[in-house]
Amino acid sequence: MPDSERPFDVAIAGGGPAGCSAAISLAVRGARVVLLEARAYPHDKLCGEFLSPECGALLGALGLAPALRALAPVAINTVRISAPAGAMWEHALPGQAWGLTRQALDQALALRAEAAGATVRAGEAVTAIEGSLADGFTLRTGRAAVRARAVIAAHGKRGGLDRALGRRFLRRPQPYMALKAHFAGPPLPGRIELHGFPGGYCGLSEIEISVQGARAADVCLLVHADVFRRAGPPAPGGQVEAFINWMRSQNPRLEAWLAQARQLDARWLSIAQVPFGAKRPVVNEVLMAGDSAGLIVPLAGDGIAMALRGGQMAAEHCLGFLAGRAGAAELAGGYARAWQREFGARLRLGRLLQPLMLRPRLLSLSLRLLNAAPPLGHYLVAHTRDVSYGQP
Repeated sequence: MPDSERPFDVAIAGGGPAGCSAAISLAVRGARVVLLEARAYPHDKLCGEFLSPECGALLGALGLAPALRALAPVAINTVRISAPAGAMWEHALPGQAWGLTRQALDQALALRAEAAGATVRAGEAVTAIEGSLADGFTLRTGRAAVRARAVIAAHGKRGGLDRALGRRFLRRPQPYMALKAHFAGPPLPGRIELHGFPGGYCGLSEIEISVQGARAADVCLLVHADVFRRAGPPAPGGQVEAFINWMRSQNPRLEAWLAQARQLDARWLSIAQVPFGAKRPVVNEVLMAGDSAGLIVPLAGDGIAMALRGGQMAAEHCLGFLAGRAGAAELAGGYARAWQREFGARLRLGRLLQPLMLRPRLLSLSLRLLNAAPPLGHYLVAHTRDVSYGQP
């Protein structure tokens, strides 16, 4: 059979951090891999664009340390949280973190995957996955059908592929929406900020883009959909502008920063029905990785690290299957158990903490408690992530 007709060992749907991490991890071990990404690189994503401290070692293990340094990400070492009434808490992160746009990060990861030997096909969205580990899989795209022995789905929070796979989490209403835009504003030296308001919170952190000699910032927020709709009558710029104006009026620190800032993007990116509930990490014998497997709440700041690590884990389990060390049941069951052990506790803790950010009175009380009991802050920072990966 010609090599062009031979099935791939693994096909990966989605070319973000999780998908690229899996592709690199497989390709460097000799697996024949295809990475299918719906959009051409580079492209923007709705994301806080925050690389938590554990990302350094994870990217280093993937061979990205030189590329990361070349991209000149912004160093971040402190988190600050404010409540509308004025309470504030600040804490050092457990290591060096960075601000870096998803355009830069995803493109660097895709280039590394290609250099490692993976076939990267940008502009090909996977619309359906058919088959099994016993018989092999066929992935349908708008251009062609792709065959593979195993499949990793790393396509993001929710989308058409989830509907095609009949995923259960789509049956549950999801009350949150998120928005993001880039701004030029006052400096945020070494700091990521989270500002609460009724029904949501807004994050600010600098990124590598420079505007007139100063760093631009990512402004990314999460809000309950009912709060978004009730924010007021549409402004001349539409409902988004009306909501942003209302949000600014709710937190003085957020208003003080945005009053001096200038929006760089023509429009806000937005997504509705953000799914924070439990998902299954294996569906129809397809391994889920990154946000496709489970979405941690933004306040934890660990989403990209989880995606990178989840992609590595999916690759490791696929390698065992390809080498004959594990059958189909062992691959699916082993990966599902390993994923829950690795990520389950921090996802649950994040879901418990998020309501505190959405209720100003509870947030104020919580921030005062954290200031009065520093060990509690240490505990929460440590247990919403895994710092065991170390530093590069």
